[in-house]
Amino acid sequence: MKVATKFALAFLGCGVLTVLAYSWVAATREAQAMEETVAEDLASLGHTLSHAVLATWERGGEDQALTLVRYADRDERIEVRWTWLGADAKDSFAPRVDSASLVDVRSGATRTSVVVRADGTRVVYAYLPLLRRGERPAALELARPLVSRSHVFWTEIREQLAASAAVAGIATALAVLLTTWLVSRPLAEVAEQARRIGRGDLSHRLPVHGSNEVSCLVRDLNAMCDQLRDAGLRADDAARKRMSTLDQLRHADRLRTVGTLATGLAHELGTPLAVIAMRAKLIASGEVSLSEAPEGCSVIATQAERLTVIVRQLLDFARRRVPTRTEVNLREVAERAASLLSSLAKKSRVDIVLDPNRTPVYLKADGAQIEQAVTNLVINAVQAMPNGGTVRVSTRKVLAAPKSVTEADSGVERECVVIEVTDDGQGIPESDLERIFEPFFTTKGVGEGTGLGLSVTHGILEDHEGWMTVASELGRGSTFRLVLPLGLSAATSGRT
Repeated sequence: MKVATKFALAFLGCGVLTVLAYSWVAATREAQAMEETVAEDLASLGHTLSHAVLATWERGGEDQALTLVRYADRDERIEVRWTWLGADAKDSFAPRVDSASLVDVRSGATRTSVVVRADGTRVVYAYLPLLRRGERPAALELARPLVSRSHVFWTEIREQLAASAAVAGIATALAVLLTTWLVSRPLAEVAEQARRIGRGDLSHRLPVHGSNEVSCLVRDLNAMCDQLRDAGLRADDAARKRMSTLDQLRHADRLRTVGTLATGLAHELGTPLAVIAMRAKLIASGEVSLSEAPEGCSVIATQAERLTVIVRQLLDFARRRVPTRTEVNLREVAERAASLLSSLAKKSRVDIVLDPNRTPVYLKADGAQIEQAVTNLVINAVQAMPNGGTVRVSTRKVLAAPKSVTEADSGVERECVVIEVTDDGQGIPESDLERIFEPFFTTKGVGEGTGLGLSVTHGILEDHEGWMTVASELGRGSTFRLVLPLGLSAATSGRT
């Protein structure tokens, strides 16, 4: 219900209660005033008539006086009677009120009273003294029936309510118009502005009129829009700088990895180059017959293609890319990372073993970033086994919840994909587990690591709404898990 309607109803309710109370009091007073007025009118009429009756009694005797009284009793509304004070109640000239209340009349005072008859009719009686020296005391009795109090009361109530209803209706209409103009319409504009702000539109400003409470609210709302816009611009700028810094950090980590890979690829490149050089020299020296030359050229082409593949893999890994999320097969990502690192692993007498289950696992993600994260973990695993060993890489679907580094539950489980990298290396001390994802923190010797690999990998997982966990035991190796929610993936029904 609108504010104007509530205000109008409240105003009308208070007005109705006030009018009812006032009408009740006014009607009660009106009924009482009517009785008093009738009594005063009867007394006034009785004074005039009593003087005439007394004069007639003195001049013409009692019979003429009674005749005058009977003549005055012609008005049907007012009954006029001659009464003897102190007469027996059965006497036709006896007063109709209690004789005790007529004591004052014997001394010359006028007396009025209201009597309720047996049929419930209320009658006003006025007694005017007719006193002559040496004569029996008499009084002139005037009686007039009253309209019932309830009739007067409800008539007055209806009149009061009719007049008050007209006034209340006009006042309520004015209240609705004023409330709509001064409150409802400005508040509706404020509500619409709040909805615009909720939708992110901070360009609109409301006009400010006057200095009342609504105007102050509009002024504060406009100021809030300015503050939110400025804060949004600062946040966007900070986000752009952060993303730029992260991109540079990840690219630097990728180039560092390329440098590490280059040492492992030296042997891979050297062998094909030696074969190419030997075959080329044999053909150039003429030591091979014309029939053997095509075979030598074919060997040279095969080895050159092998070199091209190796160099392309390295360049593809090092190239800066715009982050894009597409549907990727995480098993293929793991295989590419293993293939790229095979030379480095062999040089360190390490075997990279992939999960034999080759069922594809699809996820909507940035394939290059996920490959970089896996590569970082495999390189760390290789470097953790200076005496050689085995690195196992697997992918599978699980139900998992966000966890801390030490795998303490902290969320609701949902379907996820896990990329797990396990080594047989030296392990990580428990005191270092909480810090391994901090930038530039490393447990490796000087010149062996920058401390960026795990930090960059952790950031990549956060960008994909995922998380990392690690389980490690000194002397027995470590297991890193990259957990990615499947809520990011496209529909893969029938493909996984």
